[in-house]
Amino acid sequence: MKRNIKKVIFPILMCFVSVLVFAADPVGRIVYIEGIVDLQRDGEISELWDSDIGTEIYNYDLIETGKDGFVEIEMTGYNRRGSLIKVDSDTAFYFDSAEIGGDSRTNINMMSGSLSFKVQKLAGNEELNVRTESAVMGVRGTDFTVKRAPEGSILVTCVDGKVACEDDRNMERFAMPGSVVEKRSGSSLSRVDIDVGDENLYGTYWTSKREEIFRAGAETFIKGYSAQYSNYLPRFLEAYDNLLAVKSQLETYGRDGTSGGSGFSSTMITVKADTSDEMIMIRSILPLFEHAFYAVQVLEDYHSQGIGRTMIEPNYSSDDFFSDFARRKLEIKNKLADVRYCIKLYMNISRAANPGGLDSPSFFDDMMTGPNPLGAGSVPKANMPDSMMQNQ
Repeated sequence: MKRNIKKVIFPILMCFVSVLVFAADPVGRIVYIEGIVDLQRDGEISELWDSDIGTEIYNYDLIETGKDGFVEIEMTGYNRRGSLIKVDSDTAFYFDSAEIGGDSRTNINMMSGSLSFKVQKLAGNEELNVRTESAVMGVRGTDFTVKRAPEGSILVTCVDGKVACEDDRNMERFAMPGSVVEKRSGSSLSRVDIDVGDENLYGTYWTSKREEIFRAGAETFIKGYSAQYSNYLPRFLEAYDNLLAVKSQLETYGRDGTSGGSGFSSTMITVKADTSDEMIMIRSILPLFEHAFYAVQVLEDYHSQGIGRTMIEPNYSSDDFFSDFARRKLEIKNKLADVRYCIKLYMNISRAANPGGLDSPSFFDDMMTGPNPLGAGSVPKANMPDSMMQNQ
């Protein structure tokens, strides 16, 4: 499909500037836009335009591209200037980054689509991780792409450097020139050897094959993801309602949590303690629910084309499910955006509460009290023979 390219002569800072001024530095800057691109920031959803080239991106800003959308983001945080992320169509992701005692960690939470990276060589105290619903990719200086297929499979291709991939079963594989790593839905990571230089070609082939497999097993995938979404939705809504009870407190103390007079840190410690139960509750469900939500959103488009129509329950069809999903989709997106706003406020408080003056970990590290909540069965598996994906 030919893209409708947006052009500007001089990049300018966007007029879309949040009224709130947060302590954290920007983690990126938009340098190119095509088609429909949405930005979710501080509980609001806005469409980006030509004039928004130059927009700074902050932690927990979600970028979502439409069917004709494409955006390039230069990473600017923690001495990463020059590293570039290319965001393909139908992709959603956000940053969750932190600096801890001189060590920096950038987590990129990817819910759907395809992200390509050109990353400058990282120092020994720097980390860059790409997280999907079922795998984490840890990076050194490299040129690589992460793709998520409609049914949840993941492919990592690398044309320069090396990417360490670990899945939800603690399996580790390395993507590098001549070797790609994939995780099929419901299975562990595997490595596929290819000819050096064919990484991008293999990515195109893989995408077409996974599309074929999805279409053949669409009913199974739709049943699986609709069940996930339906199971997680009540937990998310309960956690969200609890979060709203402390939102005003988060706003009061978290809008600029960097400096203050005597007793400022002790006040922030108290506020952090007062709101931690609600934040722990939202953290326990957010990764599960947001991945299920965006997976269903991908499937919604296929279902509208008549692909995967089925009975989910005896008296509840996939038509009924997607009708209910469409009716609440914008409401849920707004609530997810509001949750990320509250996370940003909480992390401002967390930074200010640290009497040593060091930044806090990222939100998901800061709140981590156990293993990643995404279990090995987080991606539904269709009853499709593995032989359909054999390439040797």
